[in-house]
Amino acid sequence: MAPTQDMVVFLDGEPVALDAAHVSVFDHGFLFGDSVYEVVRTVRRRLFAFDPHMERLEGSARGLWLEIPWSRDELRAQVERAVSLVKDPGDAYVRIIITRGVGELDLAPDSCKRPGSVIIAKPLPVYPRAWYEDGIAVQIVGTMRNPTRAVSPSIKSGNYLNNVLALMEARRGGALEAAMLNETGALTECTTSNLFFARGGVVKTPALDCGILSGITRSILLDAARRAGVPIVEGSFAADELRSADEAFITSTTKDLVPIKSVDKKNLAASPGPLTKKLMGVFAREVQQRMTQASAIA
Repeated sequence: MAPTQDMVVFLDGEPVALDAAHVSVFDHGFLFGDSVYEVVRTVRRRLFAFDPHMERLEGSARGLWLEIPWSRDELRAQVERAVSLVKDPGDAYVRIIITRGVGELDLAPDSCKRPGSVIIAKPLPVYPRAWYEDGIAVQIVGTMRNPTRAVSPSIKSGNYLNNVLALMEARRGGALEAAMLNETGALTECTTSNLFFARGGVVKTPALDCGILSGITRSILLDAARRAGVPIVEGSFAADELRSADEAFITSTTKDLVPIKSVDKKNLAASPGPLTKKLMGVFAREVQQRMTQASAIA
């Protein structure tokens, strides 16, 4: 087995040295953002929710008429091998990217003969404890979420400029994360996370048809929360409903649940609020239960 290292990169299924981890400038993923990707993580050195992530990756690829030349089992084997080579004994962050491949300097992908793959594995980021104990600042930004008739929100593509601009806008306003609206002015999601808020004992989250990506953590939490008897409503909500919420939080694969302390520089009533705290516990128990059935990566 190759020696472990702080970060591991696979290109087209094989490990490469970091100083040799290059993608061609003629790869359409680089030229046009013509690629799809997923981020998966481990929990206690076990892959968490790998199959739902792969289902979403495969769906994203179908949305781009992009054929993935590796089976799900082959990708799992590559991911597990990459994780096994990460030096840090804790949990891992893994990004899986499927690109259109190398072709002519032309939007049409006809000249791209074979898709390429990139797998990057590294230690899972450890976020500040204060985020979870005190909450984060969120700004509702003017950068609009891509309209659903332009780009399907179900496609997790490498073209992230919309989200980059939204995050830059929020950071310049002093917030850590941005909440984006759709073309009707309804809440959608944040730049790398899904959005939840509560008022009057009911948790609310934008529905898929508002133009959001179906987050894996979001889906797992919705199912677990409903089984736990927590009232949750998916729907279309105006920006002011977030601003006037009793409490709120975001969800993502790498961050789990993070409370929101303020929206547009105005503090919410509680951070984390009682429902946020309850759901943090519900999600932690769900993860624990799922991990008892998963195999550890050697």
